[in-house]
Amino acid sequence: MSTLGESLRHGGAERRRILILETLFRDGHVSVHALSTEFAVAEMTVRRDLKQLADEGELELVHGGARLPAGRQSPAGFSSRTQSNSRAKLRVAEAVKSIVPRAGVLGVDAGTTTHVCALELAPELTGCVISHSVPVLASMLEWPDLRVIGVGGDLLHENQAMVGPGAVAALRDLRIDVLLLGASAVNADGLYVHSSVELATKRAMIDAASDVILAVDATKANASGAVRVCGLDRVSRIATDTEWEPEIAAKIAAAGVEFVLP
Repeated sequence: MSTLGESLRHGGAERRRILILETLFRDGHVSVHALSTEFAVAEMTVRRDLKQLADEGELELVHGGARLPAGRQSPAGFSSRTQSNSRAKLRVAEAVKSIVPRAGVLGVDAGTTTHVCALELAPELTGCVISHSVPVLASMLEWPDLRVIGVGGDLLHENQAMVGPGAVAALRDLRIDVLLLGASAVNADGLYVHSSVELATKRAMIDAASDVILAVDATKANASGAVRVCGLDRVSRIATDTEWEPEIAAKIAAAGVEFVLP
């Protein structure tokens, strides 16, 4: 059995799906037979992985494999997403700065908004930063006096983040005072992301944290997200850029979550 096959037997379905997406983003298509051989698992196992990713909108099933959905040539790059809605992200960072302690252990989730928050906070931080976000870790190189712990794992290029079983295992041994969490969508039922490949790592970050602050702009309210991360009970505050629509804002407030604006 190949080294990769042996590794994937221990990493399980989550790691396979991460690598399937990486191959898909690189080549535009994947073959069930080729993936079965590479991962040393049955073709039926690969088909189940592809079916789940298809249900989450990550790919389109075709005879013998899968391809990127029609009209989607490649995932939006991290840098281009950072530029998108940049003013709102800066306003979220302003809200975050008003409530995050400068000392202690700060956890930073992967994502463009949390990255902007980390950049704005870094000059004032005196404690420790824990993150699985490659851009966040790279940005912290500018602050050599700040203690930084990088969480390892499998690199998910689309989000420029380390995810998977390795990241989850590392987070079990860490403690976070305050976590800046990102999400693709928020509604009265909780927080959502687009794909299950980042789910376990996000949940491990939440479990390691004493306090969780959701850092999202108002466009995430009732937006689309296929995979539920957690309920609102795991979040203490939502740092955002502007007031949300009254109906969803009232439901979130009723769940005991406070909105923080700049």
